Amino acid sequence: MATPVKLLIIVTLFFSVSLRGTSAARCGTSSIQVQTINTGATVAGGDMVFEVEVENLCPCSVRNVRLDGGGFATTVEVDPAMFRAEDGGVYLVNGGEPIASMGAVSFRYAWDHFFQMSPRSLEVDGQC
Repeated sequence: MATPVKLLIIVTLFFSVSLRGTSAARCGTSSIQVQTINTGATVAGGDMVFEVEVENLCPCSVRNVRLDGGGFATTVEVDPAMFRAEDGGVYLVNGGEPIASMGAVSFRYAWDHFFQMSPRSLEVDGQC
């Protein structure tokens, strides 16, 4: 009788570890969605204003989200707490602070065209 109980415990532990691992696996760069929208507004000099929304589609909170900036430039100041340059065209989002599951942060910039930005790295925040 002890053997079936041990087997049940082992199977239960296996599935609990496996399920925990699948949540973390979904929290890669593919779980960060970056959308750039032309707001229709312009600034002095004629540059268009774009809004960038960085959304966390992961079931976990994430932090230290970094984007490849795609040659980013702007003629208006961007709040460095929301988006700031690091090295080599990499930008830190939200000052490295957590972005909740299904949450989003956004910022605006102005230029004569939009920049394609893509997720580069992130950290899963705490246990998930």
